[in-house]
Amino acid sequence: MSSGLTERTRERTRREIADAAGQLFIEKGYTATTVKDIAEAADVSSRTFFRYFPSKEDVVTALASSSMDATVDLLSQHDTGDSLLSALKVVLHAMLARVADDPEPARKFQLLLRDTPELRGRWLEEQRRNRDRLAVALAPWFTKRSNPMAAELAAGAALLALDVAVLEWAQHDTTADPTRLLDQALSVIGSDQLFLLRS
Repeated sequence: MSSGLTERTRERTRREIADAAGQLFIEKGYTATTVKDIAEAADVSSRTFFRYFPSKEDVVTALASSSMDATVDLLSQHDTGDSLLSALKVVLHAMLARVADDPEPARKFQLLLRDTPELRGRWLEEQRRNRDRLAVALAPWFTKRSNPMAAELAAGAALLALDVAVLEWAQHDTTADPTRLLDQALSVIGSDQLFLLRS
């Protein structure tokens, strides 16, 4: 088996374990779900689980990183002649399309992240790595004259807007369109509504 195929197989197994864990967390709750439960649901052994994840909360890293994989791929295909905001909206809307396809599990998962410190902590750690990856993907939109912090700040603001919008959507059942909330969040970041102090 080639190294590339081996790596793809490993990544697929990692994602299958993470998906099984996420589903069980939603159905049974994080505390009630054991590593054995996750392994059985993913059709692997507990030993195999620990080859991929040090602990059960670490499964959220696979869920977060896979979303960023798709985002980086989509950005690489985007025309840098378009505005940065336009490019970000396209890729972030694509991420939210999966929420629209199956909203109830997505809503429950967001509330689970909010209410489970272990999961939330690992998710935020992974988002920090995702910010760095997104900043690299956004680099073509900046020039040598841009502030060295610009790409990283843009990436951080975009991911924060996404997190805030999705949690707002999850907490309010009557809010039907998370993309609308995301656009509002991006609009606030780009306006003077965010900084009310006068110099």
